[in-house]
Amino acid sequence: LNMEGCTELESLPKRLGKQKALQELVLSGCSKLESVPTDVKDMKHLRLLLLDGTRIRKIPKINIAMVNLQDNLKDFSNLKCLVMKNCENLRYLPSLPKCLVYLNVYGCERLESVENPLVSDRLTLFLDRSEELRSTFLFTNCHNLFQDAKDSISTYAKWKCHRLAVECYEQDIVSGAFFNTCYPGYIVPSWFDHQAVGSVLEPRLEPHWYNTMLSGIALCAVVSFHENQDPIIGSFSVKCTLQFENEDGSLRFDCDIGCLNEPGMIEADHVFIGYVTCSRLKDHHSIPIHHPTTVKMQFHLTDACKSKVVDCGFRLMYTQSRVCLLDEEINANFTKLYF
Repeated sequence: LNMEGCTELESLPKRLGKQKALQELVLSGCSKLESVPTDVKDMKHLRLLLLDGTRIRKIPKINIAMVNLQDNLKDFSNLKCLVMKNCENLRYLPSLPKCLVYLNVYGCERLESVENPLVSDRLTLFLDRSEELRSTFLFTNCHNLFQDAKDSISTYAKWKCHRLAVECYEQDIVSGAFFNTCYPGYIVPSWFDHQAVGSVLEPRLEPHWYNTMLSGIALCAVVSFHENQDPIIGSFSVKCTLQFENEDGSLRFDCDIGCLNEPGMIEADHVFIGYVTCSRLKDHHSIPIHHPTTVKMQFHLTDACKSKVVDCGFRLMYTQSRVCLLDEEINANFTKLYF
């Protein structure tokens, strides 16, 4: 059924899902269409669903035997949430729209690759109305991800942390956790310049580490889930307790790195990455710190007593000019393409 370009179409028949033999439903360019009947989930033979150019904000639940999503997913300019849990045949994830704030592909066990860059328009350094600061991308139990895919997720996390550092600084945002992601793995990404084995990290920061350009903290924890773990009921969080000490005094506070709400078993090790602002530091210090500072970071889990943090990492995120970030991104892409 091809209804591409039907600009006056405002709704679909409520019994559309009764067309169980339908294999393709094309609604591209139906600019007044805001929703799809919920019974499309009963269309067991549906293999192609195109919704670009519509007003639809939420993809309906569908029983679709998809292997790959369409490459034009990035053109869904109003898509905020994409949940594709337990899509057993999904193998590839294309570039995501920059407005997306929540992605959950939990249990997509055959997912192997994701596009690089993971999110479209990474070179656009200015936020527009379609974008939001807070976002969560979850790749829990996606055990067949190639290393290139994990690198793409990690690279996006680094870029997102840099971008948030700029935006939070320029908009004077001083509270909250703004980004988190997780994916199967056992290695702290190399861009975390302070790393340790185990759940405790004690870096020594040099004088003048705290200044007006400090905007946030990136945290990483590798969590090992035991084979004999009990099924997770409810949710659990990955947290970090930070203790700063120097001649000016001491400060202790907690940060959230990530949270999972999926009941059942989490298999193998997973990497959790989160970005939080420096609100407690800004509240505590009105002037730059001029003395060497010792930091103790204790990573831990809530409501998951049989799991543990086996590696951890941390990085202070300073505001860079937009020009510097753009140059860094262009150089990285040039190197990837030509060397």
